[in-house]
Amino acid sequence: MKTITKLSGMEINSVTPHYEHIIINTGNAKDGFKNYFITSAQLVIILSEFDFKAETKRTRTWLSLDIDDYRVERFDEPRTY
Repeated sequence: MKTITKLSGMEINSVTPHYEHIIINTGNAKDGFKNYFITSAQLVIILSEFDFKAETKRTRTWLSLDIDDYRVERFDEPRTY
């Protein structure tokens, strides 16, 4: 039997690759630490929602969030564009 729990507002401590999935470590010492798995395909969907700036440093190009235009929106609301 599957257990489905809706999570929101959780504190993410770290994200680590694990074979073809991603492990998300959450929580704190008081409430207990928890690990969740997410597929890389779902992470791609999430990251596609953000705007990034690309900055080249030496031989690599690094992405950072473009926070100047960033605004929090609810993912369960219909898009306005």
